[in-house]
Amino acid sequence: MKRLKNAVIVISALFFFYGCAEVLLIGAGAGLGIGSYKYIDGRLSVDYPLEYDRAWNAMNRALENFQISITSSTSESGKGEIAAVRKDGKKVSIKIGDQGNKITNVSVRVGTFGSREEARKIHDEMIAVAGI
Repeated sequence: MKRLKNAVIVISALFFFYGCAEVLLIGAGAGLGIGSYKYIDGRLSVDYPLEYDRAWNAMNRALENFQISITSSTSESGKGEIAAVRKDGKKVSIKIGDQGNKITNVSVRVGTFGSREEARKIHDEMIAVAGI
């Protein structure tokens, strides 16, 4: 009976966490983010060991590399938002915020409901541009 109970707990945990691998990845191995990838409300959010200005410039260059058109961009006092549109018409929403101590949070949402895979590609390009 105890083995059955343990098996049910393990299987339940697997179903509960299925598709949440980014939430479970912690440390530098998670795309060189400081904490972890967080996927909440269709946004893929990562803390990076970068100063705000460097992260802002790297994200703008990453969007340019993907030929994503920026429709609006605001940056002031360590907080910024970028609204953009991909060639296929999907909207891209990016929020960048200074967390202090040379840590910057970058949050990316692609499409109406969010696409984890597409947001991850943008994060990966930003990492490559920033050289981290």
